[in-house]
Amino acid sequence: MALQSEKLKGKLAMVTAGKVQYDVMISYDAEDAAVAIKLKDMIGKKGIHAWTADSEATAGTDIFNAIGRIIVDCKIFVFIMSDSSVASKLCQDQLALAYVSKKNIFPVQLNEREDLLAHMDNGMKLQLAGFEWFSLNNDLESESQEFVDRVWEEVQSEIEQEKADGSKKETKNPGENKATAARKTFKRQKTLTNLNKSLSKTKMSRLHLEDASTYWSQSFGKETTITWDRFRNKILGDFKADFEETFGEKDTEWLLSILHREMMVDSGDNMLQKENYLEFCSVDDVIHPLWLRVQEQARESYAMREVFSMDSSVRVQAIENLGKYKSATVIQALIDLLTDSDVNIQAVAIISLARTGSNDITTIVNLKKSLKSKDRVVREAACLALGHVKATQAVEALVNLWRNDIISNVREAALVALKNIGGQKASEAIRVTTVLEKEIRALKT
Repeated sequence: MALQSEKLKGKLAMVTAGKVQYDVMISYDAEDAAVAIKLKDMIGKKGIHAWTADSEATAGTDIFNAIGRIIVDCKIFVFIMSDSSVASKLCQDQLALAYVSKKNIFPVQLNEREDLLAHMDNGMKLQLAGFEWFSLNNDLESESQEFVDRVWEEVQSEIEQEKADGSKKETKNPGENKATAARKTFKRQKTLTNLNKSLSKTKMSRLHLEDASTYWSQSFGKETTITWDRFRNKILGDFKADFEETFGEKDTEWLLSILHREMMVDSGDNMLQKENYLEFCSVDDVIHPLWLRVQEQARESYAMREVFSMDSSVRVQAIENLGKYKSATVIQALIDLLTDSDVNIQAVAIISLARTGSNDITTIVNLKKSLKSKDRVVREAACLALGHVKATQAVEALVNLWRNDIISNVREAALVALKNIGGQKASEAIRVTTVLEKEIRALKT
C-alpha cells in the first residue's frame, strides 16, 4: 500500500520529462557550455544520445526534475570540471545523485588539477577521487576525440553488460546482480595509492596499505572485543594527519558517528566486536585496508547528504528513484540520515527508506527510534514507513502513538500503519482501543 499522508505525498510531487533515453548526461557550468556542446556533438556522431541544457528533453518541463530523471536513467555521467563548475551547487547536486545512483562517472578537467581541488568541498573531492580524470586543458581537439572514443567504448560495454544480465525489468529485484555490482565497484575504485594521492598530502605508510585484519591484530592483539573509545582514539592517532587534511574537525566527528553505527557498536556498553569491524572492512568477502573503507564510507555519506539536503536541486528525483537501488550502500546511507541534525532531512530519508522496501531488523530498529522524535513530521513519516514495510515489531510502539500522541496527524498515521501491518496483534490492538473509546464516549453521555 502506498504511503498515505497527503502532506508527505505532496513533498514527493514531480514533473516527468518526455521519455527520451539519453546514454550520456553532461553536467557543466554555463561558462563551459561551448565545450559541453562540442562534446555532445562529437558523441552524437558516434550514434550516442548525450544530454546538455539545450536538449529537447527539458523543454517545457521542470528542468531540475527532468535533469534528475536523466541522471538516474543514463549510462555515463560526464562532469566538465572548471573553477566555476566545481563550485556550482547545481553541479554538486548532480554529481552526488550520479554517485549514489551508481553511475560510471567521467570527470573532465579544463583546469589544472590542484586549482580544481582548491575549489572543491570535501564531498566532491572524495566522490571524484575514485575515478580516472580526463584532461582537456592542453590540446582540446585531440584530447576531445580520445575522450569521446572512451565514452563510446564504455557505452557499448554497458549495453553488452545489460544484455548479458538480462532486462532489469524482468528480474525479481531491480538491484544489480553480483557480477554487475562487482564490475561497477571495480570501475569506481582506483588503487588505494591513487586515492590517497588525490586526497591527502600525507605520505603513504604501512597503515594505509595493510588489510584491516592485520591492523586489528597489531593494534589490539588477540582481543575480540574492545571499547569504542579505545578504537576511536587509536585510529585518530594513527591517521591523525589524514583525518585533519581530508575531513577537518567537524566532519571527522560526523564521520566517526557513522562508523560507530556501520560497525554495529553495541549502544548499551559501547563495545566494538572484531567480527563487526571486519565485516565493515570487507567487500565481496575480501578484507580491505581500514583507511580505504573509511574513505569509501565518507564518499557515500557525503553524496547522500548532498542529494537529500533541503536545497538540493535533485532531492525530489532522488526520493522517487533511489528506491530502485536496493543496495546495502543506499539503505545504510539513508539510515545514517535518520540522525541528521536537520529534521527535514530525517523525514525525507525516512520516506526514501520506506521506498526501498527494506524491512531487516536494523532498518526497523532505526525507524522505531524515529517514532520518539520531538518533530511531529518525523514521527508521522516514521509511522507511515513502518506500516509500508509491514514492520510487525513496531506494533506496540505504533499503538502507543495512536493512543497518546498529542498531534492528530501522527495519531492518524499510526492507525494507518497498524492497518497496513495487519495480523492478529495489530488487529487486536485496534479492536481493544476502539472498544475502550466507545465505552468512554458512552460514559460521557
